[in-house]
Amino acid sequence: MTAGLFPPEIREFPRTAVIGMQEPFTQETVNRIPELWQRFHARAGEISNATGAAAYGVSFVNDPVELSFDYLAASEVSDLTDIPEGMVGREIGGNLAAIFTLELKGQSIGGEIGAAYRNIWRNWIPTADFVPAAKYDFERYDDRFDSATLTGSIEIVIPVKPRND
Repeated sequence: MTAGLFPPEIREFPRTAVIGMQEPFTQETVNRIPELWQRFHARAGEISNATGAAAYGVSFVNDPVELSFDYLAASEVSDLTDIPEGMVGREIGGNLAAIFTLELKGQSIGGEIGAAYRNIWRNWIPTADFVPAAKYDFERYDDRFDSATLTGSIEIVIPVKPRND
């Protein structure tokens, strides 16, 4: 297991509005997510109602068998008004969630995050008292994350519900 990842904190994650840029990905193209972040960062200043609280990487599952998903690189915003052209707004959270804290070492952010997700989905979810409750999950990058060195703490958030519901 990835050090410092287990067990998750189970708590309500507040409903959060985000605006950003979204693209489809597959397991074969997932290595291009950093390019999406670069394009988003170049335009993030266009988001007039960004709170500065956190950035989010949201994965919306399209096909769980083919492992295709839409990925949204986004900023937290005060509301979903004034969405810049070429960007999308979404609401996430507002439900019970398993929140995993991941300490990034700056080696390969995609590799580190990918290993954590594999660990969560292969080891924690099959044996947990909770099951996924939404067709999305997300990474939350707040002031504990250093975007220059790609080190520090991030949260991986999986909306969940009790297994027996």
